[in-house]
Amino acid sequence: MSDVTHLPPYLLAFPGPLRDRLVAAVLTGAKTATTGLLAAYEAEDEPLPTAGTRSALIDSGGRPVAVVEVTEVRVLPLGGVDLRHAVDEGEGHRSVAEWRAAHEGFWHGGELRELLGDPAFTVDDTTPVVAERFRVVELLDPVAAAVAGELRLLEPSVRASRQEAGRLLDPEFTEVGASGRRWTREELLAALPDMPGGARGPRYEPSGMAGVLLAPGVVHLTYETVVEGRRAHRSSLWRRAADGSGAPWRLYHHQATPAAEGR
Repeated sequence: MSDVTHLPPYLLAFPGPLRDRLVAAVLTGAKTATTGLLAAYEAEDEPLPTAGTRSALIDSGGRPVAVVEVTEVRVLPLGGVDLRHAVDEGEGHRSVAEWRAAHEGFWHGGELRELLGDPAFTVDDTTPVVAERFRVVELLDPVAAAVAGELRLLEPSVRASRQEAGRLLDPEFTEVGASGRRWTREELLAALPDMPGGARGPRYEPSGMAGVLLAPGVVHLTYETVVEGRRAHRSSLWRRAADGSGAPWRLYHHQATPAAEGR
């Protein structure tokens, strides 16, 4: 792993569930763009990023998990953000309106308003924003990359999208479900949108996720999930992708076992 102590931190949102989701999207290759308020840079007396700048992507635990390089920076009015940029932020937004609603919810939140020193701060079409594009230069922790992929596959928006879910599944993927059924990659992709945890149902709540690097390019994860009151033990094998398509790490095998009541 490279020494990244000399690199500035690359921070997405505030520590917590939102940052976890955004970092997971970066590590799986789904997120290649982000947008910040020009006012936030000014409030922190922070210079704007420039193309070619490399930084250490930081997770909610304060750990560097990847080296990212800024490839493009634009300052533009909020009303000028286009669909391509909104989609490339990797949060499942299908329209600029969806993207903007999610961002306004964050920008109008208490933490951001406190940072700006304005409890009544709001944005409009003329608000200057900083639109960045970036690329991942190096994944620093293979276990973190596998965890990111697993968390992405539990996201309703990803489960509802054959394209996004397919990016994360190895071409030779297999699964043994909690029911004992064996699934191929194509069978699972066809059924996933209507399974529990999808866009139209309750979401999976994971806990106790831990992983170990079994060999170069192979990570084993274990964790538990609860959905609709049903608890299951889960085991996943992730392997580094052999080509440049899809995510850099992909799920090779997954098995779920129903947990006994009271355990």
